[in-house]
Amino acid sequence: MRRVRRAILLLIVVLLILPGCDDRTDLEDISLLLMLGIDLDKDNNLVFYSSSPVFNKEAKEKNEQSKVYSQTVRGARNELDARVSALISSGKVQSILVGSRVLEHEGWIKMLDICFRDSKSNILAKVIAVDGPVEDIMFFKPLNKRRLPLHVATLIDTAKERNLISATTLHNLHSQIYEKGITPYLPQLRKNVEIVATGTALLNKKGKYVAKLTTRENQLLLLLQGSIEGSLSYSVQLPEESKDDLFSEGAVTFYIMHFTRKVKVTYSQDQFHFEVLLNLPIFMTEKLFTLDIDKEGKKLEEMITTQLEKQFKELIDEFQKQEIDPIGLGLFARAYQYEAWKKVDDRWGEAFAKAEVNVHVNTQLKDAGEVR
Repeated sequence: MRRVRRAILLLIVVLLILPGCDDRTDLEDISLLLMLGIDLDKDNNLVFYSSSPVFNKEAKEKNEQSKVYSQTVRGARNELDARVSALISSGKVQSILVGSRVLEHEGWIKMLDICFRDSKSNILAKVIAVDGPVEDIMFFKPLNKRRLPLHVATLIDTAKERNLISATTLHNLHSQIYEKGITPYLPQLRKNVEIVATGTALLNKKGKYVAKLTTRENQLLLLLQGSIEGSLSYSVQLPEESKDDLFSEGAVTFYIMHFTRKVKVTYSQDQFHFEVLLNLPIFMTEKLFTLDIDKEGKKLEEMITTQLEKQFKELIDEFQKQEIDPIGLGLFARAYQYEAWKKVDDRWGEAFAKAEVNVHVNTQLKDAGEVR
């Protein structure tokens, strides 16, 4: 009996020291900030947008959008607190949209200081460039899509899995800004009839928008970076096979899987020299012209190689014209030519613009499909 009493007494003591539920917050009383927008109006006033799901059963709208003016993200949080009927929680932000007017200016990244400094921030939140006003996306209400913040985050993930864009998180952006051997880039969205991933926005070292890559050009960038996910589907037009056929134009489509990239860097005559070798196994999925693969397979490989090397050269020429290095070749310069790199690390964009960059492609036709 005495043991039973001791057990009961011990149980009571344990229950007394256990935390209670007095400080609980019901989901209906929380405003989960899932998407944040930053833009400038026509008078260059900073505008902040928020998008949060609504869990209240009485609400007709399942998503709540707000628009406030402020000089800082933290100040915008206070303005939002004065407008919404629930406690704002910003630790679950999935996407941060940055308008094209903001990207026209250098130094806008300092606006994200609170996101890097606050331990409760989601450092894996996606930072997305918007081709146009942020408001067009923040107040968009698609009828056949999931909640807008989830739709935008999933759209970016899907496009990245297809190697159509280069997704950038807060963590990635912080590294790209402070790492001297690479320049930053952001996935880009545009709102027309629906929200579309249009490619990748290229920024200079201070965050200013300087160029845009289409989804096709982004695939080339990923190959140069050696960072494609899974397989990459790519199409080229071969002038040698282009006829007066409206439905052909010498088009061939193929998958690239398990490729290898080698980068060699030397320094001479005050100039960096990069030799990039890409070994590309290709698996053909589409050929809209007549060519005997068994007899002329090597010829087809050579034609594809010629077109790819031409496209790589045009892309790198544009990078050098804008004095940006989204490939990250500066990382190889630092690793293998450190003494020369130290002389130009604070102005790598200028040094890269003067560098010699050659891309050598070696295509290997691994599979031509079931039909020859």
